[in-house]
Amino acid sequence: MTTFGFGLAIPIVLATPNAQSFLIVGFPAIITTIPPLLTKDGLEEERREFSERLKIAESRVLSLQSGNSILQQPNSLLKTAREEGWKNPEKGIKLISDAERETDRILSFLTDIEEVREQSIGSIERAEAITGKQGRARSIFDSALTELDNGSLRVAENKLREAKSFAEKIESHWKAAEEAIENAENSISTDDGHLVRGLIATLEEAKKAMSEENPEYALAIVSEVPSQMGDVEGLMERARKSLDDAESEISSSDSDSITELQKRLAEANEALEGGNPSLAIGLSDGVSRSLREEAEAKTAVQRALRQRKSIESEIPSGDMGSNWREMLDQATSLAESGSWVEANDLIQNLTREIDSFSSRKREAREMLNFLVDDWRKLRNRLDSSGVPADNEARLETERSLSESENSLSEGRIDPCLELLGKADSAMEALRRLV
Repeated sequence: MTTFGFGLAIPIVLATPNAQSFLIVGFPAIITTIPPLLTKDGLEEERREFSERLKIAESRVLSLQSGNSILQQPNSLLKTAREEGWKNPEKGIKLISDAERETDRILSFLTDIEEVREQSIGSIERAEAITGKQGRARSIFDSALTELDNGSLRVAENKLREAKSFAEKIESHWKAAEEAIENAENSISTDDGHLVRGLIATLEEAKKAMSEENPEYALAIVSEVPSQMGDVEGLMERARKSLDDAESEISSSDSDSITELQKRLAEANEALEGGNPSLAIGLSDGVSRSLREEAEAKTAVQRALRQRKSIESEIPSGDMGSNWREMLDQATSLAESGSWVEANDLIQNLTREIDSFSSRKREAREMLNFLVDDWRKLRNRLDSSGVPADNEARLETERSLSESENSLSEGRIDPCLELLGKADSAMEALRRLV
């Protein structure tokens, strides 16, 4: 800067040339500029090495750059090295080393990308030969090249791999998917119905997937159509057989509900004609099941009514017995009107209740007989011991046993058991007296 300042002063001195002016300007200039120029700081060798490495690195980067921005980072490092390396050669050399390592890394990455690129283009070309057109894989590949030109190496690599994967799926599944679609078209019958329409919709979805270059999905959804069509045909045949069986049973039945069953059978026929075999099977099987249930109920009710006296003998007297007799009369009335299933249900309920009652009655009878026998023995001992007949406990025992017998005969089991408990307690008190 001192030299620069004196350089500006020289034109002024030349404007008034004399020895005194040159002496005044020249002597300070020599004193302030010559010593710094001749003084050495010991970094001359490092600067020389720095200069040589900088030239080599810049030449290498320049030769590799080829007009793109891939080597932008090494360029930036070299620029910083040039700006700071002359003052600090050590730092400059370090920046050059960093730039060289970054360059080597990028070149290694580019080598890998080039390998992936070659693999991708090979798969894409084979896929295009199969489909006969350029598709999504080519579009992804072109996008990857654009990213590569923009210096986005990682994005470019991912897109290249995506294009390769997409093309390989076409290679692996396209022909198989085409064959599966053809087989599905040949297997689908001309029958109508929601099941067949569902298979047709699946076929259309597979064709749409092929138009979108997704043969893997198309193959997955359409490969089972032929077997599903076989299932549909089997279901239709089963529905026809179920209808035939139901019609045969109706023709040989004398059921009072035949009109309602014929209506349901007609609905089953309509369901079959509409391509809904599942509904047809459900309706026709329901008709057959109703006829069988009615026939079984009729047999059971007729057998029960033939044994009416036996049933009535199990019914106790009293309110509970009257309820059961009403149930038996109601079942008889239902049977006479042809409502065999309802009559059978009523008789089964009645039978279950009577069986439960009879079981409890037997248990209560056993307890009553046991206490009566025990009381007979205890009463003799009381008489021998001089316990009077009007003893309160003796009276309680006699009264409880008598009332429990009445309750049991009327079918009132719970009161009977309660009275037996009182009799037992009274007898226990009497035992302590003897």
